[in-house]
Amino acid sequence: MNYNILTVVNEGYAEFGKLFLTSLFENVDLVNVENILVYDTGLSQETKEFYNSFPKVEIIETGADYSSAAIHDEGWKENTYSKTKYLLESLEKYALPTFMIDSDCIFTAAFEELVEWDTDMIACRRNRRGFSQHIGSFFGAINVENSKKFLLKWIENVKTLQETTDMKHCESPALSKTITEGSFKIQELPEQVVSAIWPDQTSLILHLKSDHYATTVEQRLSLPHAAPYRKAYL
Repeated sequence: MNYNILTVVNEGYAEFGKLFLTSLFENVDLVNVENILVYDTGLSQETKEFYNSFPKVEIIETGADYSSAAIHDEGWKENTYSKTKYLLESLEKYALPTFMIDSDCIFTAAFEELVEWDTDMIACRRNRRGFSQHIGSFFGAINVENSKKFLLKWIENVKTLQETTDMKHCESPALSKTITEGSFKIQELPEQVVSAIWPDQTSLILHLKSDHYATTVEQRLSLPHAAPYRKAYL
């Protein structure tokens, strides 16, 4: 089954994007990947030239310029909440299964063998108290038409949570809400496998997520499990 991979990057996350692409090409067999769609929300020309040096990469100009100086500030929210809109646009344009993966991720091995291709969508399942049951850092739109319906509702739920709650981050709670409201066939993959914050031997994708122990890009790139990749690839 051929598919696309999609991520969204601004210049503040340019180093993450470099690790994302380099680790993807180093550690994953991309024979079934049609396009790697990088939605540009404020990249420099130099960064775009670096990204374009990889085959299959298509930089999508959005006209947006989202900059972020702190966790959950307005720039972060605009960039994060734009992801579902761009995924919807990509499904309309390419009509291919598409995996939306956060740009602050590092690939250590292929995830393709885990995919149930007869499902509608794939969601990343959390197993931690005090958080939403899912996280939007890894999402697979497999059945294109059903995924478009799901995304419209997910986008609507993000907007509703923004307007009616004081949540600092609405993407993942809105994802969980949308899953409970629909009758879609959802495959769930564990966070520890496809979005691991503290990876182990089962982890295929590392997620350099911001948290209290790493609030800046530099701190996140310097995490013990990220440093070897940074040294090797950058």
